[in-house]
Amino acid sequence: MAKPKAESPAGLDTTIVTHDPQMVKVVALLERLAKAGSNVLLSGESGTGKDLAAHAVHFWGERAGLPIVKVDLPSIPETLIESELFGYERGAFTGATATKAGKLELASRGTLYLDHIGELSLVLQAKLLRVVEDRQFERLGGVESVALEARIIASASADLEQAVERELFRRDLFHRLGVFWIRLPPLRERAGDIAVLAERFLEAERARRGRAPRQFSTEAVDVLESYSWPGNVRELKGVIEHGSIVSRGEVFERGDIPAYVLDSPSVAWGFRRDGRPTLDEVSKGYIERVLKDVGGNTTRAARVLGISRKSLWERRKRYDLD
Repeated sequence: MAKPKAESPAGLDTTIVTHDPQMVKVVALLERLAKAGSNVLLSGESGTGKDLAAHAVHFWGERAGLPIVKVDLPSIPETLIESELFGYERGAFTGATATKAGKLELASRGTLYLDHIGELSLVLQAKLLRVVEDRQFERLGGVESVALEARIIASASADLEQAVERELFRRDLFHRLGVFWIRLPPLRERAGDIAVLAERFLEAERARRGRAPRQFSTEAVDVLESYSWPGNVRELKGVIEHGSIVSRGEVFERGDIPAYVLDSPSVAWGFRRDGRPTLDEVSKGYIERVLKDVGGNTTRAARVLGISRKSLWERRKRYDLD
């Protein structure tokens, strides 16, 4: 498991908890990069922890006392992104009544964190590439160059490579930002981390609200480890928050988990997390669900399944459902 990290000066806990071998390697690389000044590109599905990784790189290193300026690109209208990044001089455009520093400048010698870098238009990608290569830029309407002193960390969705291949994202910018390119694995590929993270989130709920279950039931853990987690770590955190609120006791029970998780194929029918079950898994899961729905009555279950009681008995024996 990765060594816990102290809270950042900003109060953000940058501890990364993991038992998964591939994630342990990622954490080790993040630790090394924290002491370097190279650009970093983080990619992964939504909810895999790109924000946490970006802040860890900043706060684990020598830049911890310097600013980290995050730019959430999708939240900024496209017509304003350039002025937000580069800043502008007084009179550069209508409404520019005073000189304003942009995010590139405000980051100073700290870190500029460009979230969802794939959202940039090709025109702005070209301008950003020039900044990254030249390490300097001009404010809109300005003629004097401003040095880029900040380190750049960028994050992108898991399909950024496809965007490069489709020429929707510049290959040269991809390589300039991705001097170190780190892929954060989805939670379904980190099965060993599910219970560990759930325990941590439950502990955080107790600390935050003063009341929450102290442990998980075996059945609840089985559900959590069976679910495919399309929303990754962020979704797991939300499920634990939900359960800790509705729970009435000291134990987080199966029934405290949201219905949409319990009714998902991977949980209800015992399918695998990758969502592509074998024919035997489908058959076993469906028979098991029907038997549960009819209270174990073999005659009723056979009628629902459209097979004889003997055939049902043979399948129950085959799938060890007795």
